Amino acid sequence: MARRLRGLASLLAAAALAGAADASTAPCRLKGIEREIQCGSLKVAEDPDRPEGRRIDVHFAVVPALARARPLEPVFVFAGGPGQSARATAAQVQPLFERLNARRDIVYVDQRGTGGSNALACESERPQPNDSLAELLDVRRSATRTRECLRRLAAANDLRQYATWIAVGDIDAVRDALGYAQINLWGASYGTRAALEYLRQFPSRVRSMVLDGVAPPDMGLPASFALDAQASLDALIASCAREAGCKRRYPDLAAAIGRLLALAGTGIEADVAHPLTGRAEHVRIDHDMLAAALRVPLYAPTRAALLPYALAEAASGNLAPLLATSSSLSARLAEDFAQGLHFAVVCAEDMPRIEGAARRAAAATFFGTGLVELYETACAQVPTRPVPAAFYRIAEADVPVLILSGGADPATPPRHGESVARQLKRATHLIAPHLAHGVSVQGCAPDLIAEFIRQASAAELARECLQELPAPDFFAPPGAG
Repeated sequence: MARRLRGLASLLAAAALAGAADASTAPCRLKGIEREIQCGSLKVAEDPDRPEGRRIDVHFAVVPALARARPLEPVFVFAGGPGQSARATAAQVQPLFERLNARRDIVYVDQRGTGGSNALACESERPQPNDSLAELLDVRRSATRTRECLRRLAAANDLRQYATWIAVGDIDAVRDALGYAQINLWGASYGTRAALEYLRQFPSRVRSMVLDGVAPPDMGLPASFALDAQASLDALIASCAREAGCKRRYPDLAAAIGRLLALAGTGIEADVAHPLTGRAEHVRIDHDMLAAALRVPLYAPTRAALLPYALAEAASGNLAPLLATSSSLSARLAEDFAQGLHFAVVCAEDMPRIEGAARRAAAATFFGTGLVELYETACAQVPTRPVPAAFYRIAEADVPVLILSGGADPATPPRHGESVARQLKRATHLIAPHLAHGVSVQGCAPDLIAEFIRQASAAELARECLQELPAPDFFAPPGAG
């Protein structure tokens, strides 16, 4: 690995993409990785159709294989969002690749518009954790901040050039610069869309691919958020009804949620202690705020197990458990998130495809069309370019693919994985019924992934182990029978 990185300059000089000859690498440290690794950057054209125009830096990190033997094909990490920095996910993701890293490099590339790669971030407009609850919960204020940020970013960057189908060209430029003939792909959530697009454009470069929580190019964000969150919530309600204790404490959970959302339509006012500062504050919660507070905990089964209790407390006027359950996870999800890149992708690839049927389906859920309307307002500030029609078609490449889905996932549930698996030639779809968003680091999943990539085949995987992972028990308040 050291010899290959020392020879990086000569490899870059021969790189085919415009601007790829201008790069640098150096030893570095990444949060969550104890040993020294290698970090680099690569200059690429912001507009691939104008190689003589503005260039941006695409940053990457390589965690070298530990063995002295010649490394095998590496693993490239495709982060979620859209908007996450791949390098910022290393602390959470690298343990997943512990076995593979013995003989394979692990490569983290910050997609253009994220992390160190000309991040389209809204740092100055982002709410801070110790802001008042009124500020944190005010959807309209957040929308105003987002519009201001997008206008600022559009003035300094060509936001048309940050769509997925353009970004994967940078990933291949990094692959080429590092001298890898073939790579293995691992993508989570939106990263699965980017990985699928990489496979479509560069099929001969892909040895195997792992997709965790499939977000296909045609899923139609954010309308799909309402549909998939409703399915996840319905499953939670059914699960509560099957557990004797939960059913006894909350005998008609669906109706209770409906009543609570109806109340929120005219506004729910309450005195609540701020989850972080402890300050007592008077807040007013409307339907969209409540829908967001209801949806976020569904991403993590342990948080979802608190929802029946939190909703029952909210119905009696105590909003604190529900807001605390939602706000702490929301803050963590927002870390290292490039909001401008998020909208550059969704406004170009998803919003033009949301038609009447999708709106009506979203409107029929507890969550409604509030998110769709917020995205419409934001997207008015985001210039886009036409997306190639082929982007929405799944590649027919002869590559082994392992698809993982959480049965309780409110964002990328099994229905998306099933759809993509049917269109791929060599796909294996495994479902963990009691997990939600993010399967790879849970239970036996790291071993399954390591074995799949090692063999480039799912033939010998112990597929039943994901089904055996249990659901967390529903929270019972002290003294509950």
